[in-house]
Amino acid sequence: MGKAKKSEKVIYFCDGKKCCKYNSEIKDCLKDLVKENGLKDKVFIEKMKCQGICKQAPVLCIHKNECVGKVSTKDAKKLFEKHIA
Repeated sequence: MGKAKKSEKVIYFCDGKKCCKYNSEIKDCLKDLVKENGLKDKVFIEKMKCQGICKQAPVLCIHKNECVGKVSTKDAKKLFEKHIA
């Protein structure tokens, strides 16, 4: 994982086996939101180590402010609006 500057935000996705199975649709949704909002140089999507809460897959954290499990694309959009947009 790279180090983000203070002006940058990072969306972390759990890279565990079960999360990887379910997170591609959500990851694509967030990548689209980043692009649509012109934030490609300010918001980064990165992997994080398995969080050990596989029953909550997929898990994501937004700039370490909020970690959420069982994320849907609807949840991802709400989190983006709350923490990024």
